[in-house]
Amino acid sequence: MNEMVTQKILQASLLLREHDLPVWIVQFARETYENPQPVQQLAVGTTVTWPAAFIVTDDGRSYAIVGTGDVSNTRQVGAYANVIGYVQDIRPELRKVLSELQPARVGVSYSLDDDSADNITHGMYRILRQSLEGTPFAERLVSADEVLIDLRARKLDVEIERIKAAITVTEEIFTEIEHMLRPGVSEREVAQRVHDLMHKRSVTSAWDAGYDPVVNFGPESPFGHTAPSGHITLEPGMLAHVDLGIKRSGYCSDLQRMWYILAEGEDAAPQSVQLPFDTVLSSISAGFGALRVGRPGWEVDSVARKVLVQAGYPEPEFSLGHQLGQTTHDGGALLGPRWARYGRRPELLLQPGNVFTLEYGVTSPLGQIGLEEDVLLTADGPTYLSTPQTALPCLRP
Repeated sequence: MNEMVTQKILQASLLLREHDLPVWIVQFARETYENPQPVQQLAVGTTVTWPAAFIVTDDGRSYAIVGTGDVSNTRQVGAYANVIGYVQDIRPELRKVLSELQPARVGVSYSLDDDSADNITHGMYRILRQSLEGTPFAERLVSADEVLIDLRARKLDVEIERIKAAITVTEEIFTEIEHMLRPGVSEREVAQRVHDLMHKRSVTSAWDAGYDPVVNFGPESPFGHTAPSGHITLEPGMLAHVDLGIKRSGYCSDLQRMWYILAEGEDAAPQSVQLPFDTVLSSISAGFGALRVGRPGWEVDSVARKVLVQAGYPEPEFSLGHQLGQTTHDGGALLGPRWARYGRRPELLLQPGNVFTLEYGVTSPLGQIGLEEDVLLTADGPTYLSTPQTALPCLRP
């Protein structure tokens, strides 16, 4: 990840100019192995023990003020040109750097709206202010969330390639999952086998391994972020739904796929299954068609949401899509409704380099229906990174 961090620091300097923020304290933290933050892998590249300050400027300068025991690791990352060690107190070196830079504003990594941009604890923020008491900089601290949101959301080409590689592995695992879907197999057995396949491919779960993958068989299986059951087994006449994400080389995938197990005498899925499947597919396709650079995310969600509601289904309780990258919920603009729980993220304008999931689901009498694709937004419009599921496979027992 060292090369990646170096490239993101260069990108950060450009974003600071764009947002008219002269200096950004990327991370002000301590004991970050025990208390990691989202910005750490993105734009720091190492852990620290003592209080440390990582600083980037709009003219391309970079500083890391770290305890002497963390100097070597920080230098090995290679992303910060000026690595300054201290022993007793970080304050003198921090004040010295800011006095040399004389910024009119100093960005700090906190956010009211986006958890991925909220990267300083309350205690460390108070320590930062105390460290700057008696200097003009204590009153110049502002949120750098716009810079951090854009840094995370505007994917570089190398990041997109890593997401694609994660998607490829995920689709390979889905192919193997289909071979497991036979009567009598439990949700938990499928999930355990998927973990074996991940291990074989040297990849990890993209979220909590206890419910990655989410496996749903039939109408009794609860939908959402739930652990697979050892008691619910797949039987003819049931839907099978799997939500799977993997992390490879630090970047994630997030996809959902569906199958129907034919009951005796059936040659195709019943309309009670096929119709809601087609409706979900239509809503996701409508959302894909609405993706445009410069459009707020809530408008895209509204287009897809309308398809489900007009077809008579309840309004979804979640958003059409979230950004994807180093985490599955990667922050930044959200394809979601303007609800208080989402803050201002649905109002943010979509940008080239954003990678989104597109996902919606409904309930049918024979089980949960959910589809999810991963897409890249470019200046010319959206493009699928995953291979879209456009039909419901019907498997014979």
